[in-house]
Amino acid sequence: MDEWDRDPSIKAMRSVFKAMEKSLEILLEQLNISPFDHRLGSWLEQALAQYELAWGEASRKGVRMDEKMAPAVYAHCLVRVIGSEEIKIPENLLAIEKDVERLIHEVFE
Repeated sequence: MDEWDRDPSIKAMRSVFKAMEKSLEILLEQLNISPFDHRLGSWLEQALAQYELAWGEASRKGVRMDEKMAPAVYAHCLVRVIGSEEIKIPENLLAIEKDVERLIHEVFE
């Protein structure tokens, strides 16, 4: 264990990133998209840009981006990007909670 492992904020962020990675893995599997798809890099960059906007809005509104909220918002951003590429997204792919839905609506609608 190094000094970073003892810092609660670092531990929390690592947990958030791990949850986001898992969310990405599940989403790609559900959409039957290979993690080696040549379009994925561009999609991830676009989704990250959208996610950063959402994170900023969440911060301004006092919404905590924790292990539950952050991956849900990130997955929604990624689905928006992939869907814009004319890839069919199943209607109920993401179970969206009211907090996430409200935040996404405020940022992107």
